[in-house]
Amino acid sequence: MKKLAFAFLSLSIASTALAQSFSFGPRVSSYSTDYRGVTSLRTGRRTSFGLQGDYRSGSFVLDYFYDHDSTSDASVIDLLIDTGDYTRDRGEVTAGWSVLPVLDLQGGVRYETSRIGGVSIIGTPLFTDVDSTHQALVFGVKLHSDPHQRVGVYLLGRGYVGNMKINDLAVDDTTNGYRFEAGVTIPIGESNWAVVPAAEYEHFDMQDFGTRINTNRVMLAFVYRGGGR
Repeated sequence: MKKLAFAFLSLSIASTALAQSFSFGPRVSSYSTDYRGVTSLRTGRRTSFGLQGDYRSGSFVLDYFYDHDSTSDASVIDLLIDTGDYTRDRGEVTAGWSVLPVLDLQGGVRYETSRIGGVSIIGTPLFTDVDSTHQALVFGVKLHSDPHQRVGVYLLGRGYVGNMKINDLAVDDTTNGYRFEAGVTIPIGESNWAVVPAAEYEHFDMQDFGTRINTNRVMLAFVYRGGGR
């Protein structure tokens, strides 16, 4: 979990040095996850924290995000000791091509870990009901306003094909899923900072094991925008 957070922080710093235009910054989310399978759990409405960013250079585009969800609610202490009934760390990186000024084709990878029950200490789960690792290939499209506009809107849709391992049960199963997200970029005065309110819905299925995971989320990011915007 700590390695995943550090990797995405490093990516956000490195990409700003090379981009013609870029944005990055922290975000907070209000999420609800419904987990149905070998065990069942509904988190209710909870708070989480994360990081997001993007990079553009000519027609090349890259974006990424990381979120730490926990029923302990948002706390940096969770990265060390998390006693919530549910913890999930997810990260995603996509690269693609801007085929039109307002349309990007994207592909990439997703990696996430989750825990139900027990406790995690420095990212190591103990005494869990379910401890799982999910990896997937990502493909999708992003519709957006002109990147040079100060106020912008976007809509993205992504599909996933991957593999989930439930470590405690020695389960290794194929997954598929989808995610939709929409948001608005609103500048803060004349500065390079902006707020980005957004909403998301996400669904995953384990094909043979009969497990499904649904998450809805509203987010508020504070991003710094630089380069040629």
